[in-house]
Amino acid sequence: MTLSASLDLRQLVLSCGLSLVIGGLAYRRQSLTRGGWLAAVLVGTTTAGLGGWTLGILVVVFFVTSSGLSHWKRAVKERWTGGSVAKGSQRDFLQVLANGGAAAGLSILYAVQPSPAVFAAALGAVATVTADTWATEVGSLSSAPPRLITSGRQVPAGTSGGVSWLGSIATLCGALLIGAVGLAAELLLTGGWTGWIVPMALAGGVAGAMADSVMGATVQRVNRCPRCQVDTERKVHSCGTQTHYHRGLRWLDNDWVNFLSSLVGAVTSAIIWVLMAG
Repeated sequence: MTLSASLDLRQLVLSCGLSLVIGGLAYRRQSLTRGGWLAAVLVGTTTAGLGGWTLGILVVVFFVTSSGLSHWKRAVKERWTGGSVAKGSQRDFLQVLANGGAAAGLSILYAVQPSPAVFAAALGAVATVTADTWATEVGSLSSAPPRLITSGRQVPAGTSGGVSWLGSIATLCGALLIGAVGLAAELLLTGGWTGWIVPMALAGGVAGAMADSVMGATVQRVNRCPRCQVDTERKVHSCGTQTHYHRGLRWLDNDWVNFLSSLVGAVTSAIIWVLMAG
């Protein structure tokens, strides 16, 4: 098996340049804040420059598709969820790092120790954030009320830990896309057959997305709007009212949940790779 990785200084410079351009275009489309642009450059440069072009391409796929879905029917999703979801169509510094930080960190490790297990972990991290974001953006349009993943109880759209059939299908599609693009990229870049990429991405993406939902239903911080008397992930509700802490761990906001779930996806993919290789 051949995996693409490089410590070439030219690749780092090129990765930084491409990240600046892609991030700049996203900033102009209001998909990123200025801080989000900076974080995108850091994540993009690290994943492509140290982890290899395949990982860099996968991060771009995640960002482009997720940003597109965030803008897709935005007004409808805002109305259906009642402004309860923390994620917006314009991502800031912390949101970008929460989604790409695990992949960036693993890319650094991969540059030092280029083993398939580390690559699998990075793949699982990207698959998780893609699957989770797709589930949120597509699942928010479900005509059927979501159900809490821990109890099956019906909950309002946008509730942390709520899942739907539409969102679950989107989860699978997001993870499979990362696997398919990863496989195609490795075939083009190295010429080697790495068919394990697809099942690794699927397993890691689904496991990570499920972990995100479980944490959202149990320990994630949830605020309440005193005016509307609804739960929300936001500090300021869509009605303009400052929200107050309601339940969950005070420090465990949506950004932390995204980051921790990406680690779950990374560990899952790495473990499965080790079991397959053994």
